[in-house]
Amino acid sequence: MSLKLDTSQPLKAQWAYHHAIRGTLREYNRHRDELGDNLGGVPLPKDELPPPPLLVKDPPKKSEWSSLEPQTVKMGVIGAGAAGLFTAQVLEHLNARLGEKGVPLSFEYEILEAAGSDRVGGRLFTYDFGGPREAHDYYDVGAMRFPHNPVMQRTFDLFEKLGMKKVDFEANPDAPDGSLIPYYMNNGGVKKGKEPWCYNDINVWATDYTTVQEESPDKDPFLINANKTIPDDVFSVGPANVMKDNIETVRNALKQPGNAGWDLLMTYDKYSTRQFLGTAPNAPTEAGDAGKVRPPPYNYDTIEWMETFNGGTDWYDQAHSETVLENLDFDYDATTKWFCILGGAQQLAKRMQEHIAKKPTYNTRVTAIRANGQMDVDVDYKTSLGVEGTKKSYDAVINTTTLGCMRDMDLRKAGLSYPVKQAIRSLGYGGSSKCAIKFKRAWWIHDLKKHNVKKGGLGHSDLSLRTCVYPSYNIYDKEGTSAVLLCSYTWQQDADRIGSLISNNPDMVQKLKEEERLKNLLLRNLAQLHASDEMPYDEVLKLITPLYETHHAWDWYEDPNTAGAFAFFRPQQFSAMWPQLIQPSGDVVIVGEAASPHHAWVVGALESVIHGIHAWLGMNVHNNKIFIEAMKILASTDEKDKNNPFVGLPPYMENDITAWQSFFGIVHREQHLSEIGAKAKKGSELYEMLDFSRLTLAN
Repeated sequence: MSLKLDTSQPLKAQWAYHHAIRGTLREYNRHRDELGDNLGGVPLPKDELPPPPLLVKDPPKKSEWSSLEPQTVKMGVIGAGAAGLFTAQVLEHLNARLGEKGVPLSFEYEILEAAGSDRVGGRLFTYDFGGPREAHDYYDVGAMRFPHNPVMQRTFDLFEKLGMKKVDFEANPDAPDGSLIPYYMNNGGVKKGKEPWCYNDINVWATDYTTVQEESPDKDPFLINANKTIPDDVFSVGPANVMKDNIETVRNALKQPGNAGWDLLMTYDKYSTRQFLGTAPNAPTEAGDAGKVRPPPYNYDTIEWMETFNGGTDWYDQAHSETVLENLDFDYDATTKWFCILGGAQQLAKRMQEHIAKKPTYNTRVTAIRANGQMDVDVDYKTSLGVEGTKKSYDAVINTTTLGCMRDMDLRKAGLSYPVKQAIRSLGYGGSSKCAIKFKRAWWIHDLKKHNVKKGGLGHSDLSLRTCVYPSYNIYDKEGTSAVLLCSYTWQQDADRIGSLISNNPDMVQKLKEEERLKNLLLRNLAQLHASDEMPYDEVLKLITPLYETHHAWDWYEDPNTAGAFAFFRPQQFSAMWPQLIQPSGDVVIVGEAASPHHAWVVGALESVIHGIHAWLGMNVHNNKIFIEAMKILASTDEKDKNNPFVGLPPYMENDITAWQSFFGIVHREQHLSEIGAKAKKGSELYEMLDFSRLTLAN
C-alpha cells in the first residue's frame, strides 16, 4: 500500500482509507475461515478483498414506487453534540431529497441528551460571563478555532448552509454572532508581533522560538541545557525544527515509488512518539534522512525538552503515526487561514438546532441499549426528574456520545462485538482544561507598555497555566471595557494538575470560593508570564489583581457527559481499533470524532455521521430495497452536491468498503440475535438474500 504527497487527498485520509481496507480484509478472512473456502457457493480469494456481494437484488424501479407502501424509519440519536445535531440535519436532508424524487421513504428521529438545553452542542461549549454583547465577555470552553483547509471543507460547507459568513472583523466590529472572523495563531497574524515566553522562570518577549534562540548568545535563552545533557548539534536547531526534520524523513519516503512511506508509518504506529524518539527503531531509513539534524535515538532530557516546547506534558504518549500525520497534514500550506465564531463556537450548535424540525429532548440520560431483532432496538433512559426505567423503541440507534459515556450504559444486550467493547473501554481520550478570567479591562492589550499583545496569539510557558490564549474576538473593543482572557489552556497531565484545583460545585458563588487557590495561581502565573525588564513581576501582579472580576474553569475529564476532551489514539489503537469501531454493530451505530481519523475536530464528527448512516442503510437494504435510494443520495458525487455538507462519503471511505462493512454488520447481528434466542436467519438463508456473483473467483 502506498501514500502519496502529490494529491489533494490529505495523508491522514489516505492512511485511514488503507486501514479501512485492511480492517475489512481481516474481518472478511475471519468469516472466510469460519465458512470454509466458499461463500454462497462461490470460491473465495484469500489475499485480497474481492468486490462485495450486492446487498440488494432487483431494487424497485421508479415506475414501481407509487405502488409501494410508504415506509417511515425511526432513528434514536443519543447525544446533542455536533454529531447528534448533524445526524438530524442529514436525515432531514434525506427526507427532502426523497420527497422531491417521490420515493416512499422517510426518516423520523429523536435526540436524547443527558445535559440541559444550555449545553446544546456538547463539546461545542461557550461560557458567557453575562456582560453586554459589545464586551464579548465569553470564552470557548471546548472547540474554538477552525482552519480553512481541504481537511475541514465539510465544516465550512456547513457554515455556509447555516448562513455563517466570513467577515472583515476590523471593518465590521458589530458583525452578528455566528459570523466567522479571523483567528490569530500569533500576535498580529502574518505581521508577527512579540509574545511572552517563560520557561525555567526566565522571561523573553519574541515572535517565535527561533528568534528567541537566535538572540541568545549561547542559543540557550532559558538555561535549559546548562549541564549540556542535550547534544549541542540537536539543541541548537530548536525543538520544533528537530521534530520537523525527523518528519522530513517520512516526507522523503513518501516521495519514493512503492511502499516506503507506508511501511515507515506502520513502523511508527507501533510506538508512541516518546518511544520512537528514545529508540528510533528504523532510523536511518532506506528512504534517506533529511540530513540536517542528528536522527534519534535521543536521551531523556532531549525528549522532555522537545515535548515541553511542542505540546503538553505527556503529549508524546500518542502514537507516533498520529504525531507525524498531524504535522504533515497541517504543514502543507503555511498560508492556511484560521477562523473563530463570533459569539463562541456554541453558535454553530445553536444554528444547527435552529435548522432541525424536532429539537432534542434534554435532561434525558440513556442508561441501556438492547438490540432485540432486525431493526428493533430499545433504549432505557432516566430524566433529571428521577423518572427511570422508561423505554423507547427505534429501528436503529445512532450513538454520538464519547466512548467514556457510552461505557456508563448497560450494553450487555446491545449486540456489540468484543473489539468494539474493547475500544469503548481502552481507546485513549485526552484530557484538557481551560481557565478564563474576566478582567475590568484588557490589560494585555493596553497596559504592558512596549509589550502590549494587541492582536491575538499565544503566551508560551512551562508554568501551571502552560498556554495563554489571547482572544481574537475582543481586539477591537473599546479601551476600558471588561474583557475575558483565556489564561490557561492545558492538555494531558497539565490538565489533570490544574484540574485538581477546579471545583464541581454547581453553585457558582460557592464554586468561586472553592477555587480561590486556582484564582491566585492564575494571577501569579499571568504576572510571571508577562513580566519584562520594563514591568517586573511585582508590577504586573499589582496591575492585574485589582482588575480581576470573576473567572470560570472547566476540566473535560470531570464532565460526566464527556469523560474526556477528545480521542487520543495510542500506539496501534488506530490501525487495530478504528476499523472495528466504524463497522455497524447491528442496528447500533457508533459515530463521533473518535470514529474518524480527524480526532478533536468538528469535521471528524460530521464525516462519521455520513458513513455511519450509509453503512446502516446497507445493512438493511436487502429487506428494505427502497433504502437504496437513500444510499445513493448519501454517496452522491454529483457536481451539484460539491459543497453540500450532508452528502458524500468521507474521503477515506468508498462504496465497496462500506458495502463489506454493511455485510459484516448483517452477519454480526444475526449471530447476536441467535445468541439471545431471538428470531435470526441461518447462515444459508442469510447468504441466499445476497448476490455473490460479483465475487472474484479464486485461481
